[in-house]
Amino acid sequence: PIPNPQSPFKNFQQHSLFQILLNIFKKSIIYMEGNVSIQSKESTIYKVSRKAAFLSEMMKEIPEDCVIPLNEDSKTIEKIIEYLEHFNGNNPQEIQKPLLSTEMKKITDEWSAQFIDKLTIEELVNLTAAAHYIQSDCLLNLCCAKMVALCKGKSENEIFKVFGVDPEYFSTEKKDQIKATNQWVDD
Repeated sequence: PIPNPQSPFKNFQQHSLFQILLNIFKKSIIYMEGNVSIQSKESTIYKVSRKAAFLSEMMKEIPEDCVIPLNEDSKTIEKIIEYLEHFNGNNPQEIQKPLLSTEMKKITDEWSAQFIDKLTIEELVNLTAAAHYIQSDCLLNLCCAKMVALCKGKSENEIFKVFGVDPEYFSTEKKDQIKATNQWVDD
């Protein structure tokens, strides 16, 4: 074919913007391959696929030859990997806020509800902290939704009991200070 001299695309393949976009595309394809390595506080190294790691802002930026040390136990890291690998880089259904129910199966997909419901309070707290650290918004939102569901409709003392906190741990002054600092909770 004879190139049209009037075409704005006649030299597009030679254009530097085209080359830049092509390079970005090639790198993104390659970037989705391989694994990301995570090290537990027990020094066990785990691998998660790079594609699954895209649900973590921190993990998706880590080069192939690096290991991310997490100050989390192996059980927590295994839960992170289970969650990330299940969704494999695809964002799960967003959780509607405010929560309309305390039953996780009514506010998220079935797999996520089963995943989060089988955790103990200690596992939930550890997973929440880890999700925050690795910047996985979808996992963090799921953990926080579960915590809210555990607290919704309960008195202060019932919430203390759920989380295993002695109600006497906080003085009246400290409780008042916390309430004043977090007035948005009652809104």
